[in-house]
Amino acid sequence: MELLPVTELRQWTYCPRVVYFHQFMPGAGQMTFKMREGLHAQEMIEVLEMRRTLRQYGLEGATREFNVWLQDESLGLSGKLDLLLRGETFASVVDFKLTSGDVGENQRMQLTGYALLVEAALGLRVDRTFLFRIPDNRVFPVEITDEMRSQVRHIVAEVRRMKEREEIPGPTAIRARCVECEYANFCADVW
Repeated sequence: MELLPVTELRQWTYCPRVVYFHQFMPGAGQMTFKMREGLHAQEMIEVLEMRRTLRQYGLEGATREFNVWLQDESLGLSGKLDLLLRGETFASVVDFKLTSGDVGENQRMQLTGYALLVEAALGLRVDRTFLFRIPDNRVFPVEITDEMRSQVRHIVAEVRRMKEREEIPGPTAIRARCVECEYANFCADVW
């Protein structure tokens, strides 16, 4: 079975069509300026992160592991965590984002997917994750609920159905998202 990258959970929640294009037309989208800047900013933040204490996460005594690849066939997911915080009896995930807004539902789904992968790999329940907002160095805790875990499993099932049927899903209802989309030129019914 092909594993779904955790980042597709974020994309599906943001606009399901992006996942369709990723699956059926890989490489067709154009990397946006924001995407390129996000990759560069993440490299810089990893260096700075090693100088900080873990107090902002409330996980003193944890070890940091950057760019941890995980996969689990029973979940149908794979992904690379920006930062895994791990102790003997706990684990958490930090995702670095070059964004200016609050934590969105799409980012919550991505963090939940990472939490599920960590739980499967380490056997430790992950009840809290973090989004690190790069522009202002703010940390946002994101509680992981059982409902969010169920939502992730539902999204994985929906993506599988989409792939089996080869049907393009409807676009996001929030058209402002389309303006900066890497696939804007492919949605003729939106434009």
